[in-house]
Amino acid sequence: MANNDYPMPPHYPFINTQMMTARELREMLEDLWEWVHDAEMAHENVAPSDDLIQEIRQQMGVIIEERVERHSDEPGRSAE
Repeated sequence: MANNDYPMPPHYPFINTQMMTARELREMLEDLWEWVHDAEMAHENVAPSDDLIQEIRQQMGVIIEERVERHSDEPGRSAE
C-alpha cells in the first residue's frame, strides 16, 4: 500500500519544458531520475504509488524529447 507521506518529486507538477533552459532541463531530469530511483527502492510501506512513479517516468520522457528536439538541428550535438 502506498504512503501519502512520501515526498513528492522535485518540481512536480510545475514543469513547463518549453520555458526552461537546456541546463534546467538537464538538472530537472537528473533530479527526477534520482527521485524515481529512491522511490523504487523505498520499502513498500512508505513508497509512493506505482502510478505516480509511472507518471514521473512519462514526464522524464517529455524532458528527454525536449532536449533531443533542441539539439536535433545542431550538427555534431546530441541531447547529452
